[in-house]
Parts: sequence; structure tokens; C-alpha cells
Amino acid sequence: MNMKKIFILVLSVSLLGSCTKKLDELLVNPNGPTPESANADLYLTQLQLNFASFFSGASSFGMELTRQTVMYGPTYQAAYSPQSFDGLWNTAYTGVFKHANALIPVAEAEKKWIAAGMAKTMKAYTLITLVDMFGDIPYSTANLGSANTNPTIDKGADVYAAAIALLDAAIADFGKSTAFPGNQDMFFGAADAAGATKWKRVAKLFKLRALNNTRLVDAGAKGKIDALLADADVVATLTGTTNDFEFKYSTKQANPNSRHPRYNGNYVAAGGPGDYMGVYLMWSLAADKGTFNNQEARNTSDPRTRYYFYRQTTDDAAVSSNSLSCSTFPVPSHYTSGMPFCQFGLGAQGFWGRNHGDNSGIPPDGPYRTTVGIYPFGGDFDVNQGLPVGLNKGAQGAGIQPIWQSAFTYFVAAEAAVALGTAGNPRALLESGIRASISKVLGFPSTVNVAVVAAAVPSAARITAYVNLVLARYDKATTVAAKMEVIQQEYYISLWGNGVDAFNNYRRTGRPGSMSFTVAQAGGNMIRSHYYPSVLVNLNKNITQKTIDKQVFWDNNPAGFIK
Repeated sequence: MNMKKIFILVLSVSLLGSCTKKLDELLVNPNGPTPESANADLYLTQLQLNFASFFSGASSFGMELTRQTVMYGPTYQAAYSPQSFDGLWNTAYTGVFKHANALIPVAEAEKKWIAAGMAKTMKAYTLITLVDMFGDIPYSTANLGSANTNPTIDKGADVYAAAIALLDAAIADFGKSTAFPGNQDMFFGAADAAGATKWKRVAKLFKLRALNNTRLVDAGAKGKIDALLADADVVATLTGTTNDFEFKYSTKQANPNSRHPRYNGNYVAAGGPGDYMGVYLMWSLAADKGTFNNQEARNTSDPRTRYYFYRQTTDDAAVSSNSLSCSTFPVPSHYTSGMPFCQFGLGAQGFWGRNHGDNSGIPPDGPYRTTVGIYPFGGDFDVNQGLPVGLNKGAQGAGIQPIWQSAFTYFVAAEAAVALGTAGNPRALLESGIRASISKVLGFPSTVNVAVVAAAVPSAARITAYVNLVLARYDKATTVAAKMEVIQQEYYISLWGNGVDAFNNYRRTGRPGSMSFTVAQAGGNMIRSHYYPSVLVNLNKNITQKTIDKQVFWDNNPAGFIK
């Protein structure tokens, strides 16, 4: 080979190497940054959105099982399939855990301790909720990518312990001096140390919640709960609503649509709401302790009724066998005396929903169904309009996901005082919980810039009358079970929009015991934990499907405990 050929060969190789380097540079996608260029704030934004989506999905299942909205059934066995949970599972593992696991080491390296603590708090809540819903789940060997494509399941108790350890780590992070994420915080939005303090309180409240869930299987629960209830941060959450942990939506309809997802599904241009309200929940507010009346001066129902529900019709003129088939049916023979069915005997009031497990065909009732009100979904406030729903009505979707509120803490404390003998007067705690919930609900419209008709706002006297009625019921209760019934009924009502804790409370306490049965007499035993998602059992050789009567580790109540 002569020198000319050698020179050309060397030049070609050199040019090829240079081109390769330039081409490699072009492979870097600015919209998909490498791990080395990751930013904790960007991870944090997506994590919070995924966490809110996870809660919304988990809450929907719980709302159906606890009669807040309808579960079609007709049996528990047929109500859900493994595919029903695929979206929720993917949101948890690829939306929450994947982003949290990526964020935490980056935030710690950048000394953004508040972001790290937020991630640990949301991850812990998600882990706890997955155990609450499914029992044993993959954790220690999950989210390892190609290193392990078939993770094994961990015992629910072990996952709970790991989640509580995460909450403790988060609490420590929130105590470190550092820059706060500021407007990256979609829950509190406080760009100062006050926001870090609120997140620290949330982590402690989530720990309290977990300890209350496990009180049936933890001999040391009383001491642990007492310690948290005496903690200054937990006590601080009982004053006002500024510490309430909730995801807030806006009124923006497009690009992107950031309104409450349940508002989007019910306040539509035509065709009527997508949901049926649960007959039992409506009865609990509109009939159980008083009588709803379109004339507010004669209204003795729960003060929250007009805020929770919006009636598209205020009378029963449209009721027929074609529009409301249950109106011509007798009360199911297996229902106990007084158990609400269909329109529960109110007459001419327009509360139009469905009973538990009613899977009959959908009639042309779109213009008549009762739907969600202004609280917490950002719908319309009911002042007897009797008009169809539509786009941009009411608060235009500026609702919230009520993940944890001060009222819930009062009810947990009341439950623990009755069941475990923890500190505090359960009657006084019950009253505080009711008043905190009513205050939250009645004050909600002003927080979303909606002025309600003043004449329809319950008076202080009416609120006191309601509270006194509940306390009278409590005073007549002579057993732990009877006292728990009163506490859990009020806790249940306050949880409108939070099916996660409603489902947990029902399995843990069996209360409220007045919940309507499935319409079908052979509805089967109530779900104690859900099927594993199909994406888990179909794609993982180490995991097989479970049954819905398998109880989660903290539920040691007998079979058939709940209906």
C-alpha cells in the first residue's frame, strides 16, 4: 500500500470518528433528559400529579363499595374483574413509585430535603393504600427494571412497616434547613418554611392513620396512638383547615382540562350525569336524622345535604316504571326494617340514585338523576333549581380530593378512645369532628369563589340542632359497639369523596351497620380485598390470582363481618 492510500485511509477513519461523535450528540433528546441531568423539581411535579390520580382511582373503588356511589354488581364476585385495577396499578408502580424512586436520590444529592420528604410521604401513602386494597404486594423486589422482571410479593405487614419507616424518614427531612420547592408544591403552595411544617404534619397524620388501621393486630397500638395524638404537630392540624391535605383542581376546561375528574364525568353538555349517587349516602344525609324540605325554613336534614348533592329535579313527576324501575319494586325481602331503598320514602324531593348492586338496565333518566354537588367535586349548589346539569355550571370543576382533613383526625381520636381507651373524651371528639366537617363543607364555596344563596345556608341553630341530635344518640349508646356506630356514621358522612378511608373503616369496624345490602339476596360476602390486577398476574410468573374474601393483614374480623 503506497503512502497516498495510507493517508486517505487514516483521514477517512478520523472523519468517521468525528461524524460518530457529532451523531452521538444528536441522540441526546432535550425532552427526555438523562439521569445525570435530572432535576428534582421536574420529577416532583409529575409525582404529585400521579399521586393525585392514584388517590382518585383508589377512592372511586372505595366509594362504590361503601355505597357513596353505585356498585352495579349484582354480586361482589362479579362487580370487578382483574382488568378493573390495571390502570390504578400502573399509576402506582410507574407513576408514583418510579418517579419517587428517581426523585429521592437526586433531591438528597441536591440537598432539596423538602422535595425528598414530599416524595417519601406520597410513596408511603401509596404503599399503604395498595396493601389496604390488595393485601400482599410486590415491594422489595419491585421497580428494579430489567434486573428483576418478575418481582415476588411481600407480606402486607412488612410493606406497612416499610411505609411507616418512610414516613419517619420524611419527618426527619422536613426538619432540615433547605430551600422549599415553592410553586412546585401543588398541595399547599407555600414557598416558605410554613409549607415544610405542613408536610411534616401530613406525614405524622398518615402515620396516625396507619396505626389506627392496624390497631386490631398491634398490641402496642394504644401507646403509639396516644403519643401521636399528643404530638404538637398533630394537635396543630385540628385548628382550622389550613393543614388539610387535599389536591385542588381548577376551572380550566381544555389544554389541559384540569377540572375535577368527577365533575368532568357528570357536568356534561348533554345526556345527563355519568354517575348514580348511592341511595344509602343520600338517605344518611336527607332522611336519617331529619327531613329534607325544599322550603329551607322547614329543613331538618343534615346541614351538608345541599352541598353534597345537586338534584336535577325537585319532585317525582318524572318517576315511572320506565324512568325509575325500582319505584315499582317492593323493598327486597332480605332488607332489614328501615333500610333505605330506591327513593327511600321522601316523596316529591327528587333524590334519584341507585341501590347497592343494582345492575338493571340504564333507563332514560339522564335529566333526572341526582349528581355531585359543589363539595368536594366543584359542582353546583342545590337551591331547588331543578335544572339539568351542563358545562361550566356551579364551581366549574374547582373541586378537591379530600385526602386528609382535620375532621378525620377527630374521628380517629374518638374511635381510638372508645376502642382502646386512648386519651380524650370520645363524646367531645365526636362533636368536634362533626363541627369541623360541617364548617369545612359550608365554607368551601367561598374558597372557590362561588357565592351561594344566603337563605339556603344552614343557620347556626340548625347546625347545633343536628349536633345535639347526634350527641343524644351517642348518650343512649351503652356498649362499645353502639358508641362506635354513632362515631363511624358521622365519620362516614364526612368522608364524601374519600372512598379509601371509608372502605378501610367499614372493614375495620363493621360500621355503619345500617348500610343497605346488595339488591340481590345472593350478593355474596363483601369484598375484603380486591383481585390482583391482570397486568400483575398475567405478566409475572411468580404471582397467582387471589380471591376477594382474602383479608388484609390488619383485618382480623370474622368472615361475613360486613355485608
